Amino acid sequence: MNDDVLDEQRELVSLLEDAGWDVTETELSVYESPWENDDSPEATVTLTARKLLGDDDGEDGDDASEFRIG
Repeated sequence: MNDDVLDEQRELVSLLEDAGWDVTETELSVYESPWENDDSPEATVTLTARKLLGDDDGEDGDDASEFRIG
């Protein structure tokens, strides 16, 4: 596997973490191109992240949801 792909995945994780996201899972797949005339490998990066949303407006705010718990 090309180390550049791993470096790019680390960079994406770092960008998410810098934006306040907690990366909980990563998946990296490198595979042969499905196009018969192209010998270049392709890669897919899947990142799962979560972020707690602030309660800036409280229960009475415009963003109050009937589905919100607590």
